[in-house]
Amino acid sequence: MKLFRYSLLALLLWCVAGCYEVNEEITVNENGSGVYLTKMDMSTLLQMIQSMAGEEEMARNGLDRVIDTTMQLKSMLDSSKSATPEQRQLFQDGSMKLQLNAKESILKADINFPFKSPGDLQTLMSGASTAGLAQVFKNVFSGPDSTESASSAMEEQGLDQVNNVFDITVTKGSIVRKLNRQKYDALMQKPELAQAKQMAGSGLEVMYTTTIKLPRPVRKVDNPLIKLSDDRKTATIKYDLMKLFDTPEKFSYAIYY
Repeated sequence: MKLFRYSLLALLLWCVAGCYEVNEEITVNENGSGVYLTKMDMSTLLQMIQSMAGEEEMARNGLDRVIDTTMQLKSMLDSSKSATPEQRQLFQDGSMKLQLNAKESILKADINFPFKSPGDLQTLMSGASTAGLAQVFKNVFSGPDSTESASSAMEEQGLDQVNNVFDITVTKGSIVRKLNRQKYDALMQKPELAQAKQMAGSGLEVMYTTTIKLPRPVRKVDNPLIKLSDDRKTATIKYDLMKLFDTPEKFSYAIYY
């Protein structure tokens, strides 16, 4: 039970931090509104959990079901006492498409957040898009122990901050993501990340792709990893998220358009 609990905690952690393959797609309209979409493929991680847990443990944690559905995130947070008014507003029109099939080793989640302003996008990119996901997964995979305790542990230990060690500034003409060294150093001191650091040194890759579609051509970027489309209206950056432990500054970028 204890081993499985930590495995499920790892699942929640990597739901926030990487999930082995993440595609983040941001579309910005001329008036500053747009859509923030994150596609996460956790199938490989599900296979790892299956190898550690028996059928009874899988069933107890709701991972033996077949799910293919789209849920409105607002309804998922109605029962959450910890959700802030800001989170409820951002989740108002958000939705999540969830696919789970343990027999076929499929676990995928697509989270869609429409936003109304640069300020909303800044909040989403700063971590609000993942802040409520522990509650969402706890509601979906309702079980007597592991899922709920893992969600609580993640919130108590700050494990949902793995990908939130950057200061985000969004205006109608720029998107800037800058490493906050103080946040990063504090996070790296957490003993809960020791296993993740070991995984980083084992050759595991977590590919993270961010694609930003803008209403006007990009004037300037400061990260050589960013690739621009022919019309310079789409900026794409792809990297191995596990490099966060060695070279976190590579995750910073500034886009001016």
